[in-house]
Amino acid sequence: MKLQTIVVPKKDGISLTHSNKLLLVGSCFTDSIGEKLDYFGFRCVRNPFGILYNPFSIAQCLEYCIDNRKISDDDIVFNNHLWHSWYHHSKFSDVSKEQCMENCRTKIEEAHQFLKDVDYIFITWGTALIYTLIEQNIVVGNCHKIPGTYFDRRLLKVNEIVDRYMTLKKKLHAYNPKAEIILTVSPIRHWKEGYRENLLSKSVLHLAVDELQNKSGMCHYFPSYEIVMDELRDYRFFEADMLHPSSVAIEIIWEKLLDAYTSENTKNICTTMDKYRKMKQHRPFYPDSDEYKAHQNKMVQIECSLRDLIGQDFLEI
Repeated sequence: MKLQTIVVPKKDGISLTHSNKLLLVGSCFTDSIGEKLDYFGFRCVRNPFGILYNPFSIAQCLEYCIDNRKISDDDIVFNNHLWHSWYHHSKFSDVSKEQCMENCRTKIEEAHQFLKDVDYIFITWGTALIYTLIEQNIVVGNCHKIPGTYFDRRLLKVNEIVDRYMTLKKKLHAYNPKAEIILTVSPIRHWKEGYRENLLSKSVLHLAVDELQNKSGMCHYFPSYEIVMDELRDYRFFEADMLHPSSVAIEIIWEKLLDAYTSENTKNICTTMDKYRKMKQHRPFYPDSDEYKAHQNKMVQIECSLRDLIGQDFLEI
């Protein structure tokens, strides 16, 4: 008897290795997968603007990074004793206007350089709802707790998203022709928007992915949303808020991503990296014991092996 409907992601010709450069942009689900990539020694940069949710803000983030565009006075606002960027997450905010702008500019410059030879860009859309600052007629990435009366809230249309990303692709490939886009829809539900609004929002995102993938061929698709909603579909796979996938769910999604996009050799490197990380966390009761000295020697052997396999420059020792 089958107790689950199993979701098997398409391999889609993607082959991730530790020599690839990966950029991840989007919702907090992006951070969850990015943490896995960091842990297992992949070369990646994630969320140079911080967590973003809607397709327009994510596209703007990528365009700023491609163009190495500097944040200006028009892009920031003062509220609740802090300076904020309209396009960035609040982690970039600061009591100093100059420091806030410098925080944003530094990450844009880093991402600009990284994008030159990036291999894959993972984009995670969270919601199709956007907030437009009425006074400046700009879509914001974060409202920074400013009253809702300052914004116009609406649901994007499928064709708006498709057109925006076709334009983005042209700009991206003019800067880096080899970069490939992997889209995914976040399984995290935006419950504050309303249960029906969340469903409509996710539907728009899925339809936009379908247009971009099947009609224009501009992207790949990884089914993180379907894995959670169709295969796991049980609240034991969610955190206490019943909205965010649990660590177990993230682990299952990660394993499916590895199965779909990596070779056995790459998975073996990940296994070795995991072993090394856990050995490094070990704290001995008797540091001078023969057992701990043997443990240290084994660590050195694994470390040397990893340096040979994936390089020292992104192996955190």
